Amino acid sequence: MKSPRHIRRMQRHNRMRARAVHLNIVSMIDVFAVLVFFLLLSASLAADRLNALGLDLPSPDQAPQQRQPQKVLTVVIRRDRLELADRNGAVKLIPNTAEGHDFRTLANDLAAIKQAQPASEDITLLLEADVAYDVLVQTMDAARTLPYGMQIGESHSRDMFPLISIGDAPAAAGGTP
Repeated sequence: MKSPRHIRRMQRHNRMRARAVHLNIVSMIDVFAVLVFFLLLSASLAADRLNALGLDLPSPDQAPQQRQPQKVLTVVIRRDRLELADRNGAVKLIPNTAEGHDFRTLANDLAAIKQAQPASEDITLLLEADVAYDVLVQTMDAARTLPYGMQIGESHSRDMFPLISIGDAPAAAGGTP
């Protein structure tokens, strides 16, 4: 008699044990350990590539060279006028018209400078603090592309000065803000 109850209990125990799921995560931990190692290694290699700068530094025994600072083509944008300073140091004042700033005259003057120096591509725009954003955009457009109907030499390119830098204008001469 004892045996059938014992057998039923063993069968019940085996059924309960069959339902229980055993998860073996040792192999998964091994995979994650290897994965972390490779991720750290690849991240350090990628960081080295990003931080490397191609600098040409002079050697310690090389004497420093005295160079004149390069003169830059500059347009100063003021409320009442535009000031165009070319690389030779000549400054041309372009007063406002009844409609506002005279971008057509500026574009024509910049085209003449580009025709004289076709290799130059950079220009600096200096703004007063209260100049409207739209005036800046129109000045950039005038400096970047040739006016319609004009052509520089044999080139069919419409670009004049695509490399534009922006900064703050110096105080106006003569005490006007």
